[in-house]
Amino acid sequence: MKFSEEALRFLNLGIESEIAAYVFYKKVISLVRDPSLEETLKTLANDEKGHFLTLEAEFDRNVRSECWVVYRDTLSKPGLPDLDELIQTTHKELLARIASLKTTRDILEMALSLEREALALFSDAAARTDDPELKKVFDYLVAFEKGHVQLIESQLART
Repeated sequence: MKFSEEALRFLNLGIESEIAAYVFYKKVISLVRDPSLEETLKTLANDEKGHFLTLEAEFDRNVRSECWVVYRDTLSKPGLPDLDELIQTTHKELLARIASLKTTRDILEMALSLEREALALFSDAAARTDDPELKKVFDYLVAFEKGHVQLIESQLART
């Protein structure tokens, strides 16, 4: 079954959001000195990569596109992916601010911003989609993003 244009738009936005979050976490890992926080950031990066793969699989099942193969190949290479042309301008601006992050609190606040944005996106997508299978995917991601928000809020409470 083909998804609606709106459902495909949400899949695209979700893919871009997850890639931006993945890149963010991979970049800020080197900025932290707390081993516990470093492990948390690594876990979050891996989660975002997994979310991307979930969304990409849904997209690929409905719209066969070579573009997503490029994403998958890029994320499977070692090191930090160069995804400049693949993410939204708002995410580019956010990622450009990484160099200005001076404290753990700054890093966590930016992470919280990314996670809240993803939570809002997937909540909206779940509410709007008519496809039951896609709704399950978005609901799953909503639950995951809520967990990320709670995790980061608990880290912030300790700083």
